[in-house]
Amino acid sequence: MASKQLWRWRGITGDGNAQDGMLWAESRALLLMALQQQMVTPLSLKRIAINSAQWRGDKSAEVIHQLATLLKAGLTLSEGLALLAEQHPSKQWQALLQSLAHDLEQGVAFSNALLPWSEVFPPLYQAMIRTGELTGKLS
Repeated sequence: MASKQLWRWRGITGDGNAQDGMLWAESRALLLMALQQQMVTPLSLKRIAINSAQWRGDKSAEVIHQLATLLKAGLTLSEGLALLAEQHPSKQWQALLQSLAHDLEQGVAFSNALLPWSEVFPPLYQAMIRTGELTGKLS
């Protein structure tokens, strides 16, 4: 999982609205840069403790299975990740899935977006996803 940390933040958007959320970042400074790119002025930042039991293999297998079902139903990969993020009961999974959806929206290949998350998505999953991307049969 590299050295990413989960952060809860609260801030004010460029148009003056209050907003809050959770983001993964390697440091407080990188979190501040990410919020600045989103035009958010932070009011509070808090690092969230990670429950490593949430990263067990059965949890990631369940997420991959649900994502495959959504892809077969016609959703895009980004839409599927966003939907799973909205409905997942774990805050750290919500933040991870939102982060992956954001990476895809920025043009990052799904297999590359998963690289920093080898503790969550083992190399075998990543290789299967890379193969699916190359063959056009990700679902």
